[in-house]
Amino acid sequence: MINLNLKGSKILIVDDQQANVDILLGLLEAKAYPNVYSTTDPREVLGLFEKINPDILLLDLLMPHFTGYQIMEKLKPLIHRETYFPILVLTADVSDSAKLKALAGGAKDFLTKPFDLNEVDLRICNLLKTRYLHLQLQNQNVILEEKVQERTLELENTIKALEIAKVKAEASDRLKTAFMNNISHEIRTPLNGILGFAPFIIQPDITMEEKEEFLEVLNFSSNRLMNTVTDYMDISLIISDNMKVHLQPVKITSLLTNIHVQFQEPCAKKNLAFKMQLPGNADNFILDTDEEILRKAVSKLIDNAVKFTNEGSIVLGLELINNEIEIFVKDTGKGIEEDAQERIYNCFMQEDVSNTRGHEGSGLGLSIAKGMMQLLGGKIRLESTKNVGTTVFLTLPFNASASFEKPKNAANATKAGEKPFILIAEDDDSNYFFMETILSKGNKILRAFNGREAVDLCKLHTDINLVLMDIKMPVMNGGEATQIIKSFRNDLPIIAVTAYAQSGDEYKIKEAGCDDYIAKPFNKAKLLSLIQKYFKNN
Repeated sequence: MINLNLKGSKILIVDDQQANVDILLGLLEAKAYPNVYSTTDPREVLGLFEKINPDILLLDLLMPHFTGYQIMEKLKPLIHRETYFPILVLTADVSDSAKLKALAGGAKDFLTKPFDLNEVDLRICNLLKTRYLHLQLQNQNVILEEKVQERTLELENTIKALEIAKVKAEASDRLKTAFMNNISHEIRTPLNGILGFAPFIIQPDITMEEKEEFLEVLNFSSNRLMNTVTDYMDISLIISDNMKVHLQPVKITSLLTNIHVQFQEPCAKKNLAFKMQLPGNADNFILDTDEEILRKAVSKLIDNAVKFTNEGSIVLGLELINNEIEIFVKDTGKGIEEDAQERIYNCFMQEDVSNTRGHEGSGLGLSIAKGMMQLLGGKIRLESTKNVGTTVFLTLPFNASASFEKPKNAANATKAGEKPFILIAEDDDSNYFFMETILSKGNKILRAFNGREAVDLCKLHTDINLVLMDIKMPVMNGGEATQIIKSFRNDLPIIAVTAYAQSGDEYKIKEAGCDDYIAKPFNKAKLLSLIQKYFKNN
């Protein structure tokens, strides 16, 4: 392989005697060297050298214009000091001084004229082999250097990646710690209120006022616990990309009005004025969005506003700006420092992250609202001044062509004067007992312990005019039972009463055929209000 590579070498002959040049050309041609160049004028050497970049130079010493010594001196700047470039001197000067001077000047070998052609061939071959090996070594060094640089770069990138991973791991550890501390606090605190005050209710020596006070604590603690669990479920769905969006035309004014009614009582308890600010044409604003997700996002903002506002007012408003609907919640609360305004979108964060912060809550409100707005294709931003107040904006694209179909009034489940006959499909005894206690007065009650039994009872008792259907039950779940019942009693109202309370569950349950939905836990007033829709003549 080396010999084949050598035959492609470029050879430059410099001798002022054409006869000497011809002899060498004949030798090299016979030895099958195809790339041979020559000149009898030493003044042309530098130009030829730069042009052809030879692998070996066959050089005479005694020449007009430039001697061989001078040519070697002129070539030095053109030859890299680490490059092995062979110069074979062929000269008639047989003195030892000439030989020593030539070798000192850069020649790698020396022959005197007349020379033996076989010896010249061997010397050329040896010099080219040495050059080839040097080039190979040089290339290996270059490759090695490149690999070292690549590995160094890889190592640097690995170190950077490890540093980033370390920062993320530390952040993850802090997040886990915050999560554990937060969930422990936000679950144990209301549980303490529930478990602590529940036994007092039945104490014989307490007054009615005390009972009412204890009941208020129980209700407050229960609602706080329920909201905490709901927040954790929502943020887990958002982070894991499992929260589904179900688009439908939504009348924004109706949505905001319902939310306004929902928060009247919490605002009244803190003596806060709760206002609505709507443009004159607000009833025309129809959005293609997910009503449940948008309701939750807006509710999180108002819940925060109530929590952090001790006096003054809260405004829930709506504007149309540049083909975008902008819902805003403005409060006169404590406000947020500028350096904390980005941080509070992170999970488990409030402006004050210390153990002495003066507000309960999971610190997930704005995180959930931001995640939900991203799912809806919208944006969230806030403007806040410390000790003056905060305004949070939710912005969604507005399509003026969206239309809203007014829902039809629910059909009456009973005729005038007819006693309601309600089937409660519930496998859990405590839940059934709770609903039976609420509904037993003035209603006829029947129980099914599973979905299959609910189907059979609806076939057997054609006078059943309302079903309260649990979804998760043995034998047959409530969704399957609803579909079967609707196949032979399509006009029979079925209300899902279920612990499935994650975002999107209501949509799935109604898709299964249920006419309405109420999530556990619920209170007496909410259940009776929902049922009353189907007994308007009574």
